[in-house]
Amino acid sequence: MKWAKDPWHLKGTMKKLVDVEGVELGTDEEKVMGWVKDHFGWRDDGREVEEAEREEEERGPTDRQGQLEEEIRKALSRTSNLSAPGPDRIGYRLIKMVMGTRLEDELIKEVARNLAKGKIPKEWQNSKIVMICKSGKDHNKTKRWRPINLINCIGKLGEKVVANRLQESELLHKHQFGSVKGRSAIEAALWVVTKAQWCMARGVAVGWRLWDVKEGFQNVQEEDIIRELEKSEKGRKWIPWCTEFFRAREFEME
Repeated sequence: MKWAKDPWHLKGTMKKLVDVEGVELGTDEEKVMGWVKDHFGWRDDGREVEEAEREEEERGPTDRQGQLEEEIRKALSRTSNLSAPGPDRIGYRLIKMVMGTRLEDELIKEVARNLAKGKIPKEWQNSKIVMICKSGKDHNKTKRWRPINLINCIGKLGEKVVANRLQESELLHKHQFGSVKGRSAIEAALWVVTKAQWCMARGVAVGWRLWDVKEGFQNVQEEDIIRELEKSEKGRKWIPWCTEFFRAREFEME
């Protein structure tokens, strides 16, 4: 089992680990299972890939393909050439190198067709997990390592388009700043400070409460997301796509 200081440069062979229950992990298989259990802990009742495949023939187009192609190209232009590729080794830089060719045109059309039908090919969801050790920590314990998920870039292009569309679905809270276009942590801090100053100027007591949601992303429930999407016409059209987004996936570890 190799470990990396960053996702692009392998540094050395990993020693034995200890999981959160104190069990020693010696073989590569034991380490992988320990990381999966301690870092991800997904439910056992997730939808199977075959179930999603049986449903896809019943789905029709959900959007204009030409407009989606334009949005895909715009999303590609905003990506970084330094982003690490997934297991297929096709990075954003390589995709940009074929811009203006028939290969690029067919690739963009394929992504748009799948978005319009609410589909995600299984291959686009494949990913590679690279473990990065936390500095100044005991590296003999599973929780002292941070998993970095490298997803195939072609699949991420479709995800970027859907993320942009969902921000226009009027479902997000007006004070949400994370993962929202045109907003940043600096803007969030500025808004809070300005609000506090406005209150103090009027003699009103001010108190802040800060907290973090532990492992929030991997614990998001499909049923909760679908229920929220049902509240908006713009959100409902992406329910088929989101259903496939939540299906069981495969990944490799390096």
